[in-house]
Amino acid sequence: MADSDPPAPTGAAAWFPYGKNDETGWRFDVITLLAVIGESSVAVHAQTMTVSTLCLLPRIIPAPQALLRPVRPQRLPEVTAKMAGVYGGVVLDTVGFFANIMHPLEELKPFAFKVLEIKHKDPRAVHGWTPPATVKQRRERFAWLRGLVGRANKDKGKEEMEILPRTTRDRDGNGGNGGRHVTFEETAATLPNGSQDIEMGSAAAATSTGTEGPGGEGLKLRTVSRRPTFSEIIANPATMVNKQERYAVPPAVWSPLHVVSVVSFVFTIGLLVAAGIWEDGAAILAIVLISLASTVTCYASYWRPLLMHRPTTNQVPPGDVVIRTREGAFVLIRCREEVARELYSGTEECQYVSTTYHRVFMGLGMVLLMVAVVLLGNCNWNSQAFIGGTYIFLNGVYWLMGLVPPRYFWDLSRYDVKDITPEDAKDAHIQTNQDPREGAPSFTRTLWFAIRETRHVAWVERSGAMPGTDQWKKWLAEAKDAAWKSDRTWQAVTRKNEIMREGLDAPSSPTSTTEVGIGAAAERRSSSAQTPRPDPAEQVAPLTAIQPLARTATGGL
Repeated sequence: MADSDPPAPTGAAAWFPYGKNDETGWRFDVITLLAVIGESSVAVHAQTMTVSTLCLLPRIIPAPQALLRPVRPQRLPEVTAKMAGVYGGVVLDTVGFFANIMHPLEELKPFAFKVLEIKHKDPRAVHGWTPPATVKQRRERFAWLRGLVGRANKDKGKEEMEILPRTTRDRDGNGGNGGRHVTFEETAATLPNGSQDIEMGSAAAATSTGTEGPGGEGLKLRTVSRRPTFSEIIANPATMVNKQERYAVPPAVWSPLHVVSVVSFVFTIGLLVAAGIWEDGAAILAIVLISLASTVTCYASYWRPLLMHRPTTNQVPPGDVVIRTREGAFVLIRCREEVARELYSGTEECQYVSTTYHRVFMGLGMVLLMVAVVLLGNCNWNSQAFIGGTYIFLNGVYWLMGLVPPRYFWDLSRYDVKDITPEDAKDAHIQTNQDPREGAPSFTRTLWFAIRETRHVAWVERSGAMPGTDQWKKWLAEAKDAAWKSDRTWQAVTRKNEIMREGLDAPSSPTSTTEVGIGAAAERRSSSAQTPRPDPAEQVAPLTAIQPLARTATGGL
């Protein structure tokens, strides 16, 4: 060591670099770039990542600055398509985020046609409540455990929605039902409107409105709290609340992002242990600070997606909707109004946990990140190699996750989706026979398929699926008659061509003559003006095309 070099430190100070490092050999000063490279891959999953409780795990994340957003999105990204309610009259230019996950519109071929039935798997799963396992199911599941601990007749932590009859004999303890609780299914069968009120989740309304069972018995809703499961805590604790509130869509428990979060947390622990073994204090501080930065920034963006819900239980028409894409494909969704309000006509909103100080958390995360980047450049050779390899691995993993379909990141088990497309309409996007008109895929044929299944035509005009000319109105009236007569073989394309040809071939008629008098003299002149023929341009369908939205950042969804 030269005389001008400072003496080597001892003790804890020896864990940190000192003096100038001018040694020859491999250098990893570029490791600070690896920590911030890969922003595009992380930005794609930024908002999906922060919807889970696991986002709060302290861990290293490639390009954590992707989470430092000055403005948080308040709405989920939507897909451009024309959507019209068959019975409700609603017309929108976009389709909701979660609806597009269940039936991706971008996967539809031009002029394709689908009929989907979407409903809640559990009829009571409305108004923001997902029913847990019943008492009987939990007793069967944990019977072996209770047998070991001698608790065969006890069941702590149970939660079951029960409809209990309230009568004078019940209050006296005689039990008009022999002490037996009335189930949802039995009570629904005795209600005036059948099981519809129960299916709409109006058990609480039954209490408030005085709904009565057999013999004038009032219906009472009783709930007992239970402990949340581990998977529920990871997914979204808010969905476990048994209240009349909007439902929050949780992430999938085995979401790829959950797996990557746990793996990166394990890698972070491994980096800390290795840095301690190598006595690299700069690496320890850098890893701790960059892990805390990820936790702070994720908490600032921690949120849950809320769906719209129906606050009332009035009788309403079905919530069927028809979706038309830019390529001329049609999708008919058969559902109740509750499902339509949640997925289609309603709006999804982002409810953030931090509503006041999120900018403070963003600033703190930025400071921690900058200090951590400086410390990363002062780690020893082994630590820089280990940290660099970890960032390269995680960058590749986040890039690969961009290839995974969105349905694997969200838990949409609340809904049951069935494809009920009729056999004679499944191949609307391909040539079905040798007929050049009825057998070839076309907008008119697919539009007829949609009219044939809905048996209504008001949505066609409201959504701009066809022009409002006399020729198209005549064709639409005939299509409606054929649909109501269940004439599935009606020649829609052929009839449209005939009607359009009739308008073009119609002779023009002269206008009536007029008399113009000036003073005592009068002149009679015949007008040569003719009634104009229909303009072929105004007959082109659809009347309203789908306009793409401006390409903006989707917030990582």
